Amino acid sequence: MIRFSGRQARTLFAITAITALAALSACGGHRSAGGPNLIATVRLAPSSAVSLTVSNSQTFSASAVNSSGQPVNAAFTYQSSDTSILNFSPQGTACAGTWNAPSYSVCTPLGTGAVQVTATAGGVTSTPTYVFVHAPVDQIKVSVVPQGAPPPPCAGQQNIPPACTFAPQIVSGCYTANQPQTLQATAFSKGQDITSSVGPFSWSAGATGVTALIPIISSSTGVPTNLATAAPGTPGLTQVVATASGTSSQPFNFETCPVQCVAVQVGTGSQQSGQTSFITNKGAAEKLVAWAVDVQGCLVPRPALTWISSQPASIGGPSSCTGTTCALTTSQPGSASITAACIPPGCNAGFPLTAPNLVAPQPVYPVTSISGLVNGSPGTFNVLSTSTDCATNSNPNCSVALYNVSSGRNNPGNAVAIPNPPDSLIFDTAGDRAYMGSPYGAMLVNPGNLGNAGAFTVIPAPGTLTGVVEGKVLAVAPRGTYAVFANKNYVYFVNASGPTATPLSISNATVAAFSPEGLKAFIFGFDSQNNPKLFVYSALQALQSFDIPANNPVRGITLSSTGAFAFLNGGSASSTISVRNTCDNQLSTDANGVLPVINLPTQPLLLKDVPSGNFPLPGLNTVGLDVLMALDNTSLYIITTNAKQASPNALCPQTITATTLPPINIGQGTFHPINFFVSPDETQVYIVASDFSGVIVYNLNTKSTSSIQLIGAGNPLPLSADMTPDGSFIYIAASDGLLHAVSTFPAGDLVQIQFPTLPNSTNPFCSNSITPPACSLGLVVAQP
Repeated sequence: MIRFSGRQARTLFAITAITALAALSACGGHRSAGGPNLIATVRLAPSSAVSLTVSNSQTFSASAVNSSGQPVNAAFTYQSSDTSILNFSPQGTACAGTWNAPSYSVCTPLGTGAVQVTATAGGVTSTPTYVFVHAPVDQIKVSVVPQGAPPPPCAGQQNIPPACTFAPQIVSGCYTANQPQTLQATAFSKGQDITSSVGPFSWSAGATGVTALIPIISSSTGVPTNLATAAPGTPGLTQVVATASGTSSQPFNFETCPVQCVAVQVGTGSQQSGQTSFITNKGAAEKLVAWAVDVQGCLVPRPALTWISSQPASIGGPSSCTGTTCALTTSQPGSASITAACIPPGCNAGFPLTAPNLVAPQPVYPVTSISGLVNGSPGTFNVLSTSTDCATNSNPNCSVALYNVSSGRNNPGNAVAIPNPPDSLIFDTAGDRAYMGSPYGAMLVNPGNLGNAGAFTVIPAPGTLTGVVEGKVLAVAPRGTYAVFANKNYVYFVNASGPTATPLSISNATVAAFSPEGLKAFIFGFDSQNNPKLFVYSALQALQSFDIPANNPVRGITLSSTGAFAFLNGGSASSTISVRNTCDNQLSTDANGVLPVINLPTQPLLLKDVPSGNFPLPGLNTVGLDVLMALDNTSLYIITTNAKQASPNALCPQTITATTLPPINIGQGTFHPINFFVSPDETQVYIVASDFSGVIVYNLNTKSTSSIQLIGAGNPLPLSADMTPDGSFIYIAASDGLLHAVSTFPAGDLVQIQFPTLPNSTNPFCSNSITPPACSLGLVVAQP
């Protein structure tokens, strides 16, 4: 038997009682261990690191919660880990120095350095916040931290396209995707480096896609240091800024190596295959592949390329493609040139960063485009027909009608009233938008709304005498975003957004053309001194001008299939056709700096570029090939040009050589062409002349000439003509007042379309409540 002393017995009783209470607690009647008013956590704000200039102050606040996360009222005390640098007032305001107690109104500086700040309540202390006390920051500089030997710029890359192959080299100042750099910011106060005491730095870039900035965090404090990793991204130039203690650095230029060369080919095979043309059937899918190579000779992993089709009605899809592959659609028969280009500001962003003369960043085009041919049954297209007589007769009270003829039915349809008498009409390449010129107010046309409200929008021109754009439309950007109008005194650069118009001091402009992506417009006209000039303008570029010989004016402007060159019908003292670089607007040369000479017996009346891969002439070098067709009043001329990639580091331009094949006499004597067309397979050339009652046809395979005669009394003569994109019909507005639907296969004037007389008028196109005007069909345009 165990015996306990009195003291032992009392102790045992106490232990037993505590155990029993614990057991009761475990069987219901539970109480929170800390109680609702007991502090579990203290939180300090700001919780992130603070940069504080000596003698400045920073107010801190604290809050407390219990174990359930519920707020608890508490009194807090604030502590500094080093009172020789930072001290607190009782209310929680930190002084980068020492306070003048008891008023705590003046902060006198002491030392500098890093201090940990905490708040305490109920015996619980917050997680510390770092406060960096430093002298005033008056300058921050950003630089690249020197490294050892950099990694090879194109490490691991293979199969560079032949068109873009050149010796890789290290280019100072720009970095490829596999060359991340460490940037450092250095803070100064009166010339002294105080970086170590300043505290957290933040980083930003103007164009975030060009580089990703990743702050380097201190392993000891968890605070962003003065270092950051700059990972190269999209090719371009951007300004990087480092900020600390409310002071920002001067911008530091960081450059991800720009695209210098673009190559495109058909399909998904090896880059070495180089296939640049295809023939397919309507409805079949076709895929294109592109590569972009930077100035160090490296493939760019994510280039922001722009894809363009010269005839999206037949071969579409590029408008929705932006990467290195493009899925094409082939909804209608026809042919097109397709290209991919590096177009600023989306690609090669920020070049140049500053430009005293507002020169636009330079685009980079491929050496060779893709030529596509789609076969199949003819499509159905709309053909717009109207009269220009009211505009040319200066009759503002004349009401003009427009007819929308379907190539599937070939009947005139209903008359559509036009707000102002037109003198010109041009569609964009997709046929989604058209621009109509008028001396009384030019119009933006929505062809899908013809016959309904919203079909026509008169284009305003604030600040002008009439407040509207007046003039003939000379050119429309391929996607319809911009257009150029001209009258005797001005050129208007019109933006479809709004729409809005910018007047340019160019008089008597006669021809214009846009680069394939619509970046800029080339315009021939006269300056204030009546000197002939080639003007270049874009929404990103101030107006530039270049002298043109008075004895060789520009009759037409045609862009190459890739977009790299602008071919001017005229414009040179030494060449019938002159060539300019689209990227910098300067005269083009070959690799030796020699201007190409394209001298024809006479200056051509018309000039067109055709998809080179479809051209039937054998033996032509397909790399860099472009094929131009020129026409005067007796002969057809074929000009081939070959482009080559410029030397490394030269973003612009490419070099070009030209060859003129022997002239082709059409065998019809002298004629006066108003338009000519090339069949999609490029075997037939169709010439419509104002003094020939029909269509002259030249077969490039058989080298023979034939004709398609217009049907009608008195041998009607053409006034205007256009071809449907599939090449199945040529529509001719003729002197007999009829619209002739000329079939190309089988060849013949298939239908002669007559338009009904308008109510209260004597003709189908114009009416006037006072005196019925004499109007006739004079303008026909096929909608792509």
